[in-house]
Amino acid sequence: MNLTVHKSAVIADGAQIHETAEIGPYVVIGPNVKIGKGTKIGPHAVIDGHTTIGEDCTIFVGATIGLEPQDLGYKGEATGVQMGNRVTVREYVTIHRATNNGVTVIGDDCFFMAYSHVAHDCKVGNGVILANGSMLAGHVQVGDYAILAGVCVIHQHCRLGRMLLMSGMSATRQDLPPFSMVDGRPPEIRGVNAVGLKRRQIPPATRKAIKEAYRILYRTDANLTNALAQIENEIEPFPEILEIVEFFRSSKRGVVLKRSLPDDETEGL
Repeated sequence: MNLTVHKSAVIADGAQIHETAEIGPYVVIGPNVKIGKGTKIGPHAVIDGHTTIGEDCTIFVGATIGLEPQDLGYKGEATGVQMGNRVTVREYVTIHRATNNGVTVIGDDCFFMAYSHVAHDCKVGNGVILANGSMLAGHVQVGDYAILAGVCVIHQHCRLGRMLLMSGMSATRQDLPPFSMVDGRPPEIRGVNAVGLKRRQIPPATRKAIKEAYRILYRTDANLTNALAQIENEIEPFPEILEIVEFFRSSKRGVVLKRSLPDDETEGL
């Protein structure tokens, strides 16, 4: 199969593009870019840096991937973006390459809606969704299947836990725990992401244990150290429970502990 490249596209010497990829009008691709099988690059997209785009990705009009980071400390190092397979990048999304010889990493099956932004050195897991206008600052880590609604803002070096659900126009300067629902600025924990857990086919017994762990953390007067010890002593050590405990204990920025849990916050678990 012959590579499909619009005659107006500008592809630098050295770029490696799979023969099944499609390159649209006025696309610009730098010399150190690799594009995988079946990937489609839409009009006016720009891809640069030491950037690898996986298989069956779809890049829409005006998106930019692998351009220089918005970091005053960047000195022109040969950095890039590593993007997985089946990623959708909608209109005018920006994904910047890393600083200091690092790499910005995007997992498989992610969906970045229009005007969302992934800054330098971010590590984004599989199945992550960023809705329109949401922004990750530098060095943010996002766990698998986390969902950020529209216009969410994440401070540098924060971690967002796996299967997190963050409501629109929320923002955080601290880490947000896995399996939780978060809302507000400053953020509050609103409950457990029951729908997300069911969609990912987490077993009922595990969901019940997660509910109990968050009850101890957010609905008792125990301090964090005692709450984590109580979780370890009283709750069956499912992998998800160990994940919650490790997330809190390994946090460098601190995990949001402000609580706003109604009585029915875990309905359906």
